[in-house]
Amino acid sequence: MSPYDRKRKRILKRLFVALTLFILSFITLFFTNLILQNSFAQFAEWSPLIWVCLASALAALAYQPIDHVYTWLFKYVLFPRRSRVLHLLQRLSEELAQTSDLNELTNLLVNTLGEVLHLKTVSVLIRAPREEGYVIASAYGWSVTDYRRLRIHSGSPLLELMKAAGPQVLLLERAVRSLTWQEANTLTGHFEALHATCMIPLWVKSELIGSINFLTFSSDRELDEPDLRFFKDFGEEVALSIRNALLIQELKILNEELRDRQSQLLQNTKLTAIEQLATGIAHEIHNPLTIISGKAQVLLLQKDRKVYDEKVEEVLKTIVKQTRRAADITKKLLMFSRASASPREKLRMETVLEDTISLIAYQTSLEGIEIRRLISQDLPDFTGNVQELREVFFNLILNALQVIGSGGQIHIGITYQKADKVFVIQVADTGAGIPAENIDKVFNPFFTTRPEGIGLGLFVTQQIVHRYGGSIRVESQPGEGTLFVIELPLEAPIASVPVIPAAPEKGGKETYDDATLGR
Repeated sequence: MSPYDRKRKRILKRLFVALTLFILSFITLFFTNLILQNSFAQFAEWSPLIWVCLASALAALAYQPIDHVYTWLFKYVLFPRRSRVLHLLQRLSEELAQTSDLNELTNLLVNTLGEVLHLKTVSVLIRAPREEGYVIASAYGWSVTDYRRLRIHSGSPLLELMKAAGPQVLLLERAVRSLTWQEANTLTGHFEALHATCMIPLWVKSELIGSINFLTFSSDRELDEPDLRFFKDFGEEVALSIRNALLIQELKILNEELRDRQSQLLQNTKLTAIEQLATGIAHEIHNPLTIISGKAQVLLLQKDRKVYDEKVEEVLKTIVKQTRRAADITKKLLMFSRASASPREKLRMETVLEDTISLIAYQTSLEGIEIRRLISQDLPDFTGNVQELREVFFNLILNALQVIGSGGQIHIGITYQKADKVFVIQVADTGAGIPAENIDKVFNPFFTTRPEGIGLGLFVTQQIVHRYGGSIRVESQPGEGTLFVIELPLEAPIASVPVIPAAPEKGGKETYDDATLGR
């Protein structure tokens, strides 16, 4: 209940109590005096001061019972609904003050106002966290999809009107009276966008936190001055709760960002150490491996001139096979190192994909695996290194081949989001999926579930994507396959890497269905 309403009802009740006490005292003293004159004449000559004292004593004795009677009458007879509503909203204000979660607070606010006041729509407009403008935090009476698309920019006439009006409640009918018809149409459009005819600005000192906006079912239901004063006081109480919840939300966001940056710093420190170690090991091991493999191959080529025991020949073949495997590891380690980043040039993303698919076409045909392409026709040129991007496609496709077995499908999609200037690459398979406990480990170096695996493919892929300022994520459910999603910005950061200007490739462009990739 607003202070004004409480004061008005308190004064009115006191007037009734005082009038009742006066009448009661007058009647009691009148009959008492009449009885004394008829029966006890000697008491009839009492001083007026004695009668005043008797009246005061009678009023003191009767005050509390009469006050309780009028309190009950005001609450349950004279103002039953209004008292109940004001009591509920007062309890709501107290409960909001104890709620620190912004979503919970705004949901409780709009739902309670909508049900208690029987409103058609209610919404809470708040300052967008860490952004310009205001957004709807919660709404009653209209869909989540609709209100989440709404944004009121900082310089809009509606916000300027609220700033000019201060904490006063705004009614559309009154606000448009002093405006030109163009300004009135604009303001009406803002109110209609908010599904409201009344706005309660939420101010904390000189800061506009937002507003509570509502629309009644009947246009004939007008708000009187006591209503407006109550809503003004109610808005001042709610504004402080919302401001506190906003501050807590911003602190949570900052805390999450701090944790992410700390985690990223720790990860970068680990990666730097691994890079240095990997580069050193790769250079030191690669040359001896090449020599060992070369010698073993020479001996195998000379088997026609020299008779070898079958066991010796088998050992030589094993040496060649294992040295090639070890050399493959060293090459991946070298590619992982930032120092091995190659010059970049303008290229066509779909051309790199086709070149990569051609490298494994024989293997896919043997396994009976179908590769489906879903590529947009309006892809712009991308500035990058062919070998690095080919490595990204190759690792993702090879990973899919190894998990789906024979007769499966691989879906590869490349689209370009013009608004964000981002390439989106999606690689999905129809395999068995990844167990939940392994989802967070797939990009870790040397993590593999295959006995013959190395565990560097996805790790190297992630490092290449990050080198271009992009991101990669995996989505998987056991039994439903796996989806890898890569986002690469069109203008990728280039850290001390030379760029080779080249004309875009011409001709030979293959057209595919422009569709969204699905699993």
